[in-house]
Order: sequence, then C-alpha cells, then structure tokens
Amino acid sequence: MKFFIGLISLFLSSVAFSSIEDYFPVNKATSSNYGNTGLLEIPSARFAEEGTLKIGVSSSFPNKFTFITASPFPWFESTYRYAEIKNKLYGPLYFSGNQSYKDKGFDVKLLLAKEKYIRPAIAIGLRDVAGTGLFSSEYLVATKQIRNFDLTAGIGWGKLGRLRNISNPLIGLSRNLESRDSNTGGGGNFNYKDWFSGDRASAFAGLEYKFKKYGLRLKLEYDPTRPDQKYLKQIPLKVDSRFNVGLTYNVNNFGDLGLSFERGNQLRLSFNFRGNFAKEGKLRKDGPPKINVTNDSKISLKDKDKYLKNVLFKLKEEQIFLQGGSVDKNRVEVSVSQSKFISQPLAVGRTARVISSLSDASLEELQINIMNGDIETSSFSFPKEYLDKALNNEISIVELASKTSIYSESGKQKYRSHEFRPVVNFPEHFWGMSPALKHHIGGPEGFYFGQLWWRLNSNLKFSRNLTLSSVFGIDLYNNFDELNNKSDSLLPHVRSDIQEYLKEGSTNIARMKLDYIWSPKNDLFVRADLGLIEEMFGGIGGEILFRPFNKRYALGFTGHFLKQREYKQRFGFRDYEVFSGHFNSYFKLPNDILLQIHAGRYLAKDNGITLDISRLFKTGFRVGVFAAKTNVSRAEFGEGSFNKGFYFSIPFDIYYRDYRTGNIGFSMTPLTRDGGAMLNNHNSLYSIFGETTRDTIDRKINDFLQ
Repeated sequence: MKFFIGLISLFLSSVAFSSIEDYFPVNKATSSNYGNTGLLEIPSARFAEEGTLKIGVSSSFPNKFTFITASPFPWFESTYRYAEIKNKLYGPLYFSGNQSYKDKGFDVKLLLAKEKYIRPAIAIGLRDVAGTGLFSSEYLVATKQIRNFDLTAGIGWGKLGRLRNISNPLIGLSRNLESRDSNTGGGGNFNYKDWFSGDRASAFAGLEYKFKKYGLRLKLEYDPTRPDQKYLKQIPLKVDSRFNVGLTYNVNNFGDLGLSFERGNQLRLSFNFRGNFAKEGKLRKDGPPKINVTNDSKISLKDKDKYLKNVLFKLKEEQIFLQGGSVDKNRVEVSVSQSKFISQPLAVGRTARVISSLSDASLEELQINIMNGDIETSSFSFPKEYLDKALNNEISIVELASKTSIYSESGKQKYRSHEFRPVVNFPEHFWGMSPALKHHIGGPEGFYFGQLWWRLNSNLKFSRNLTLSSVFGIDLYNNFDELNNKSDSLLPHVRSDIQEYLKEGSTNIARMKLDYIWSPKNDLFVRADLGLIEEMFGGIGGEILFRPFNKRYALGFTGHFLKQREYKQRFGFRDYEVFSGHFNSYFKLPNDILLQIHAGRYLAKDNGITLDISRLFKTGFRVGVFAAKTNVSRAEFGEGSFNKGFYFSIPFDIYYRDYRTGNIGFSMTPLTRDGGAMLNNHNSLYSIFGETTRDTIDRKINDFLQ
C-alpha cells in the first residue's frame, strides 16, 4: 500500500516535465498480458497510434493469451482475445479428452482526457465484454509521463477489483451498483448491469521506466487480481509476491518482445507484431509515365483514327485500357478501364498525362470517363490549358479541380456511342493460382486445426457484363479428420456444420457462379447471379443498389432463392431450402466511417438486423466490427447469444513500389452459430460502386497529379 500511496503522491505533487519524445522507438505504447495497451496485469491510459493493428501471444502458467488489437481512432482501442487456461479441462474426458479450457473475450478502451502539462491522460475501459465472466473487469485509469517515467494509477472492478482495498466510489450515483453478479455463463451477453458494480473495488498502480537508448521498458506493478483466491471457475494459484516486474524490448517498431516475472514464481514470455496502416507505405511509388514525344511526331486530331490508335497503344503501356474514344474538333473524349489503381483520380490523371503528351496544340478540352466493373461510374472534363499548368506546377490541384466538371451518368454508358471502339474478342479468360490456408480455431478437440490448399481462381467473361467466376480448391495437407464435435444447434444447420464441410470438402469447388451486372439508369446498379454462390449455398437471385453520386448514402436490396450444398462441395445439394433477403443501407459518416444496416431474413429463416461499422484509412486499410440480432431466443441461438465478429483488410498496394489493387482480408466470429447468418455475397454492388462517389473522388483528388 505504501508503494501505491507513493505513486499517487507523485501524480498529484510533481511539476511535470512532460515533453513526449518522438525520436526513439521505445516511445511506442506497449501491450499488457491481455493484448491491450498497458503494463502487465493492469491497463494504462496509453493508446497505440491511430491505424495500428497488433497480433501477439502472451504465455505463462496457467493463462496463455492470443490476441488481435486494433486502434481505429487515437481515442479508441479494441482487443479480441483467445485464452487458454492450462490448469482446467475443457470438459469431461469422454468429450474433449485432455484439452485445456478455452475462453474468448473482447475488450474496449476509450480516452476521456488527453495528457497535458500537468493533467495525466485518463481512460475508461471494459475487459472481457460479453464474455463468460472469467476475466471481466472495468477500470478507470490515469497515466502521466515524468521524464523517463510513465506512472499509472487507477480503480478496477470485477477481476481487477479483487484486492477490495477501497469502497466503490460510484455507489453514490446509484444504489444498484452495490452488488455484482459474479456467475459465469455461456458468454455473449452484455451484462451491463454488472459494469462498475460491487460494494468494494481496487486501487491499482504501476510504473514504466524507458531506457530510450536501448529500446527497453522496465515495468513494475502491484497486482490487484488476487489469483490466490478462488474466483468464479478459476483454480487458486500460489502467490509469493503481489509485485510483477517485466522488460519489454521494441524490435525496430515492427513488434515487441516481453519477459516478466509474476506472482513471485512464474515467468511470462510475450511477443507481438504490429503495423501502422494509417500511414503511407515507406516504399516510394513509381512516378508518372515519361512519354518522349516531339512536337513534330504528335498526331493531328484531324487524323482521328490514327490519333486514337496511338492513344490506345500508349495507355496500354500504363495498364489502362481504352474502351472507346471520340474526337470532335478541339475536344477529345475517351472511356477507359483499369485494375491497377485503387484511386480513380490517380487513374484519370495518368490517362490525362498520356493524352496531353500525344496531342498537338489544337486540343483544348479533354473528357475522361472512368469505368469500374465494366460500368462507367464518373466523368472528368477539364480544359487542357489548366491541365498542362497543373502538370508544370504553375497552378495547384485545387485550381485545376475548380475548372474540372466531375459528374456521373452511369445510365448512358458513353463508350457505346464513341466513334472509335477497339474490338474485344469474347470470351476472355483470366486466371491465377496460389497456396492458401484455412483455419478452425478453438474447438474442444484441439486449439488449432488447419489446411494448406492450392487455390485456383478463374474468371471467364462472355461479354462486358456477363462473367463466370470460379474458385477451385485442391487439398495439400489438413488435420480436419480429427474434428468430431457435431453440431447440436436447435436451428437449421446453415453454418454450424462447418466441421463436416471442412472434412468432406477438403478438395472442393468453393464458388462457381454467373454474374450479370448493369446500370439501367443513372446511379442505379443491378446484379443477377446464378450458381454455386459460396461454399455452403447455391441458388439464384440478385441485388439492386441506388447509389446517388453526389450523396453520402446508398440504399439497396439483396435476395436469393437458395439450397444448401452437399458437404463435398461439388455439384450436389442437401434438402434444406430458404429464401434469404435483406434491405441494405450504407451511410458514410465523418472520419471515413462507414455504417451499414442490413435488415431482413437470414439463412436459418430468422428475421432481424445486422449493424456493421468500419473505418477506412487513406492507405485503403479498413477495420470494422459487426453484430446481428434476430428473433431467435438466446436458448435457441446457443452459446454466444447473438452473432458478432470483426474484420480487417490490408491493401496489397502498400507493400509494393508499383500500384496494385486487391487486399489481404481477415474476418472472425468467436463462435460459428446458425442464427444471424448471412449469405457470403461475392461481387456485392456496394463493394464495386460504393467508393465511386463524389466524396471519395474529392478525398483522393490530390492523387490526380501523382
């Protein structure tokens, strides 16, 4: 207790010399045992940098934690954690053998006040939200930097409140906070009535010392969790000391290595990998094309056919494909498609450079119609005079944009009326292949089951709008034959038979479906699809999307008549049939936040609503969470109570010097249940056209001159 009082005294009486140095990698906030930013057992008021994604492991006896932590905002941090409790069995021996107990948890932390000259940073957090209760905690914490020291003190409830050394200071707000229900359950319930409750709480404290020159942090804390006392279903542990001490070493800002001595008798080893995906990549991108054309070699606009063929050839060198072009006196209009650049203004700018360099002095106005998914989504029209001035740094991109007309007429598809239209020989076939992994984590038979397989992607285009897309999987190695936990779901087994699909469909046809996509009117897009839509369902259906070009919202509907596929995932089907459909709405909020609301009928014939919220960073990195609540009761749904999960995607573009599309995607739900399950829609209309609106173009307009 004297240690705690001493730290509080330093907090309140010190004259702070707090200037946060940015020149040493050790200044990066480090993780606690649980994955969120903190010391060891206790959290701090520090946060990882905005856009940081961190994956790591922290292992000791009896608790081993595997975690993913994301910081979508500088004031918000979330952690998904998988815990292995080594001194407790998962279940009866006949059911799970010697498999150790597993638990899943989700943590959130919010910054209440930034650190200032005297005031510490203050944060509030919840640990193991909607979990089983084994690690459930709430806390209010403050952290202050004084030279090389980072001092932390706070109040904890739940597991962090086991020291019970102070009265609950919040009881005065409500008498309902006097008692706390400490029972564990199946998980998935938001037991908000228990948050910050109990007649007693714990004051906790700790400090970190930065050895800046060596990239080290020394951590010392007083542990308030009382692991020597029986708590819920946890087995009491021997404790020789309530002080925990550890060292964390920063590895070139790529991750952290940690070693700690806890409870006076146990070592803990931890490591994590992290990346800040909000920042532009360190690799310098290739510059714009250098086209050496003399004035004498430039082709007159009067020779339309020769001029447009030259444009076709030069654009193709930049992986931009001319779909049509017209010349009208001193004006040139082209329609182009490409799959190299994520940014439409960047693709338009590269196209404009090529056309400007090839044109003689008679060209006065240029219009470029940009396509996405074989559909023209926007048009850029501007005087060549101002384009050349911008390219020569005589005016800014803002001035060029003010002279540019940007609009959308998706219903007209101008390429069809161009006088010059290159011949496209359909059908076209595009394919690729690569090794891939499948995972099944956290079952009673074992912690990890996986498969190494060979993925073959095929896209066969019969016409501009009609494509057969297929994914074939060839098994190389898997241990799915050890899975033996059949689903006991009370609902139709639309997802919970995942083990059967993994075992019997190790070599499979993951997808084989026909898509026809078109735009019948301005801002209206339609998709019809037929075939093996995903690994578990096939059928027929479609989607309609209204995406106003000048607005920040979109509305749509998706509906399919479906039949469940056989476990082998070839061409056979099971008896289960369903119509699944949803009304979809998309809202672009400030700070590049996307809110999606899907309401309708799910695969298990339950009705409800799904909320999905994500943030898109300038680099193309997206991170989000979702939750679905339907008319299925908790008892019918089973463990987890409702469907929920998180996801992120990292663009390939940040890892290469040249420009590329595509991303590395990852999504996870804590449990595979049947309630609230939606069809996996490949080529959803919003994924194709959602980022083709005026607000997205304005956000990326600086790319035009790159």
